[in-house]
Amino acid sequence: MFANPAFIIALPTMNLQWQHRPFVEFVHANDCSSVSAVLANFDPHTTPISFACRLQGFNETANWYLWTFYARITGYIHAVGKDITPYKEMEAKEVERNIFAEALLDTVLAINSSLALNQVLERILSNVGKVVAYEYVCILLVDADEVEVVGLQNGRQLSDDMRQLKGRRFLIRENHYLQQMFQSRESFIIPEIEQPPAWIVASEIARTGSFLGSPIIVDDQVIGFLCVFNSKKEFFTLLHAQQLITLANQAGIAINNARLYEQAQSAAVLRERQRMAQELHDAVNQDLFAASTYADLLPKAIEQKPHAVADYALKISKLVRSAVDQMRMILIELQPDTLTTTGLEVLLQQLCDVLSRQISVPIKFTANTKLILKEKAQIAIYRIAQEALHNINKHAGATHVEITLLVSHDDLTLTIKDNGLGFEQDKITEVQFGVRGMKERAHSINAELLLQSQIGLGTKIILRIQNYDDYKTHPHHSRRRSPSGTSSAG
Repeated sequence: MFANPAFIIALPTMNLQWQHRPFVEFVHANDCSSVSAVLANFDPHTTPISFACRLQGFNETANWYLWTFYARITGYIHAVGKDITPYKEMEAKEVERNIFAEALLDTVLAINSSLALNQVLERILSNVGKVVAYEYVCILLVDADEVEVVGLQNGRQLSDDMRQLKGRRFLIRENHYLQQMFQSRESFIIPEIEQPPAWIVASEIARTGSFLGSPIIVDDQVIGFLCVFNSKKEFFTLLHAQQLITLANQAGIAINNARLYEQAQSAAVLRERQRMAQELHDAVNQDLFAASTYADLLPKAIEQKPHAVADYALKISKLVRSAVDQMRMILIELQPDTLTTTGLEVLLQQLCDVLSRQISVPIKFTANTKLILKEKAQIAIYRIAQEALHNINKHAGATHVEITLLVSHDDLTLTIKDNGLGFEQDKITEVQFGVRGMKERAHSINAELLLQSQIGLGTKIILRIQNYDDYKTHPHHSRRRSPSGTSSAG
């Protein structure tokens, strides 16, 4: 199939000397194989065939045509071509918009799906590639007058030099690109880089190309920058800049949420340390002070009250053991791994042992299971039991306490019962006795928490988890094991 004068006219860059050249010579290189296959299978005796391909003159342009080939009785082939370039461009833009929308949606989902800053940063970096092609992309977060490289990604595998960039800090005022974005609060395009930024120079990427950057803004404050580099000059367009700044705005929300979560976690750790310090002061310090007082009285008792010596010695022993037990529990809590790698029934048994010796009240603990739950559930149940026992110690005036940890079918139930003073449930507020905290912990693991109490009849707390198999990690074997599989303290 060869070009005729009409075909040459359709391509204004051609001239008549290109007549009688094979049709495939005008087909774009990327479409040659598919067009050749269509023409090779063309049968003049069958219905017409249609296909689309790009045709190019001898310049850099290439237009899309939809061709229909008809066989003529004369043996010639009649071809009708329609320029569909505008439709293809619209289609390409639609695909680009869909990809951008997907990247934007994924970044928005990152705001709610993860509160770990590292995971949020990785997700943002992975979505930049859906918005614009790059050789290198990085996220810089502002800290006073500096920025820190907190995330980076390469089109290839990161080299050791590039990995070392993470954590590096640069002064904003010493970098024209950052200063420009910081002051204008707009995206920034450099069609051809003359002097690459330090975080590009330090990497092993080609040092010539184009740069696109966007400030990350939250509450009208620039908290960071999203910077992209491509080795092709004049690669980035205004559309790229608009899409990147839209992505950066959503990324800013995700980063800010992750930071707030980290601050909340730090505040929770600080509150926990303050609680432990208070326990050291209120309980351990008091026990040791009382033991010291009895120890000071012993010499006089030996001379003046020999009959009281045994009683003093017993009290000293009891107080010291109580202090040691409480110190042991505090040390356990200072090592978070212990709470998540020790059997739940062992942790509850230790809580019972400490309180039993501290208040001289028998505590019966029973468990028909030995298990370690997933971290969140394990810690939540431990803290609820700890708060309940703390309330019994401070407010209940109980003479007997029972705690059971039972597994029945698919349910896990923790019951804490005392015969203390009790209270009127309709008159207690949730901030009293740590009730709100216990309910929040139960809610965080989708557990049910019931509180039952009557004046003079004590209090019962029931924590129930349905389908607890979803919370299990692995079975374990405790060193302390009775033939019946239960244990008790008192």
